[in-house]
Amino acid sequence: MSAKPTYKELVKRIRNLEHEALEHKQIEKTLQESEAALRRILQVVPIGFGVVCDRVIRDANERFCALLGYSKEEILGNSAKMLYLTDEDFEYVGREKYLQIHDKGMGEIETSLRTKDGNVIDVILRSAPIDPKDLSVGAIFTVRDVTDLKQSERDLRKSERNYRLLVESTPDWVWICDEEGRQTFSNSAVKQILGYEVHEILGVTAHSLMHPEDRERIQKWFQKAKNQKRGWRGSVIRWLHKDKSIRFLETIAEPILDAKGNLSGFIGIDRDVTARIESEEVLQKAHDELKKRTKDLEVRTKSLEELNTAMRFLLKKRESDKAKIGEYVLANVKKLIEPNFEKIKKTKLNDQQKTLLRIVESNLNEIISPFTQEVSLKYFNLTPTEIQIAKQIRYGYTTQNIAAFMNVSPRTVETHRKNIRRKIGIEGKKANLRSHLLSIN
Repeated sequence: MSAKPTYKELVKRIRNLEHEALEHKQIEKTLQESEAALRRILQVVPIGFGVVCDRVIRDANERFCALLGYSKEEILGNSAKMLYLTDEDFEYVGREKYLQIHDKGMGEIETSLRTKDGNVIDVILRSAPIDPKDLSVGAIFTVRDVTDLKQSERDLRKSERNYRLLVESTPDWVWICDEEGRQTFSNSAVKQILGYEVHEILGVTAHSLMHPEDRERIQKWFQKAKNQKRGWRGSVIRWLHKDKSIRFLETIAEPILDAKGNLSGFIGIDRDVTARIESEEVLQKAHDELKKRTKDLEVRTKSLEELNTAMRFLLKKRESDKAKIGEYVLANVKKLIEPNFEKIKKTKLNDQQKTLLRIVESNLNEIISPFTQEVSLKYFNLTPTEIQIAKQIRYGYTTQNIAAFMNVSPRTVETHRKNIRRKIGIEGKKANLRSHLLSIN
């Protein structure tokens, strides 16, 4: 039988118990304060937060309730199944999440939940067990709304699809190269333009596909563009088709810069302008040929003008000589023949002789008539041009005929006609000019 504790021992035990009780109260107070602080934190965090046990919602912060549009009273104590679109989704998330918890100690899955008003939101659920050794105690979960992010991803994918559709539908060659000029992207138009499949040019330097005579120049040009971190536009480069024929491509490109402004490559569009260049070459050749022919024609025209000038001079000289000959013939006839005719007429002639004399005189007058008419016209002080026009009027030519023959305007001929009428004395009279000219002897 143990001895009874002494008074001092009892006092000591009591004091130890009082001390333990005080420590317990302090610990309990600290735990309560920590729990209150944790709850305050959970209420203000920007993500949904809660506790489930056997997939029944036991606790949730205000953010979680706000995301789904429920009050705490409407959601606490209910199965999480009420938030899923289908029972299959509910079962799949539970199965997948707990497999991850078993393997990794935490589960994360992306799914969709239905809000109280029927809208669907995209979320990422994360769960961790309260006691990893006893999953029946429950789990803490977080819910992050990624609806906007998912919509942005969908919009981006749609934009990428549209961009790729646009890139693949354009007949121009769309390409991307790195800072060394190696092709890293190409649309299928390269097949139509250069004859290569896309996979055949990826990783290939662009200058190796260009015309050998242009490669060194293009490499220097490309290096300059790299140093200045700038693109180019409007330049035409000769490329070699897979079949070794030449293609002319008009190129436009812009530099690709990272967030720090470092050059990582270029993106560009090349258009096949071979048909245009060939047409321009044909047009230039035709222009040069036309220019040559025009020059030859100018030389020939000049030669013809010189010949024409010489011909006009000779014709003028001929007309002058003809006039002088006419005057000479007429003067000699008047001087040497006509006096003898008068003497013969005064002699005694028989009828046959008189008849023969009239015939000879008539023939002689017919022979010298043109000379007589021209000399007669000179007596009226007509100019050479007026005499020429008067002679053509005698022949019955119209003003239009004379203008065409003399290469002058009809108005000029009319002016000469007026001058002729004035000089021969029938200006203002109704006399016919041709008839009057024919009567002049």
